[in-house]
Amino acid sequence: MGLKNAIAAGDTRVIHLLEWAGLIGKLDPDTLLWAFRNAGGDKIAIVNQLLRIGFTAMSNKDTTIVQKGLAEMRDEAEQEGDDEKREFVKEILDSQTLHCSLDIRV
Repeated sequence: MGLKNAIAAGDTRVIHLLEWAGLIGKLDPDTLLWAFRNAGGDKIAIVNQLLRIGFTAMSNKDTTIVQKGLAEMRDEAEQEGDDEKREFVKEILDSQTLHCSLDIRV
């Protein structure tokens, strides 16, 4: 099972095992944004697990990419009237793990 399959299935155990086995390098912002949109199970747990293993320090460029992605998700939720998506974006933005990894302002 690859990383994206583990994310989509919402399996933090597999993500942890992939990381432990050295099969996950530094994660890029595109993978993180993909996870925001496609995580299964406990989405916040999946996002926090990814942040813990791959986002100890991000460049300003990468932070900007993540900010734009979160802003797009927030705007989509507003346009669609999707309270679940809106709450998920809020939970991501309120995440202590995210704030330790990124200086996000959305």
